Amino acid sequence: MPTPKASLTNLTATGDLVTAPGNPTRLVNGLPTACMGDAVAGAVCTGVITATTAVTRLSMGRPVAVLGSVVTGVNPITGVPVATALAVCPNFNRID
Repeated sequence: MPTPKASLTNLTATGDLVTAPGNPTRLVNGLPTACMGDAVAGAVCTGVITATTAVTRLSMGRPVAVLGSVVTGVNPITGVPVATALAVCPNFNRID
């Protein structure tokens, strides 16, 4: 079953923001598509998107981030390793 694609400015389950670089040539509702390796920054987790289930959907040669893609990083305050998931809103993101 297809899952919604993530774009820049989507949030993780902990409320952290997908920031950059994305793919500016492929847009999801006017925003660049988020891909594996894109940065995530916020109060709970600062890291990158490290895993996705959409390994066959590529954007500029990188797998596209979707609902549930794993983000790993550290808590910027404590330095403790953190793993969270992208919480893409299907009302704002396309399913294709």
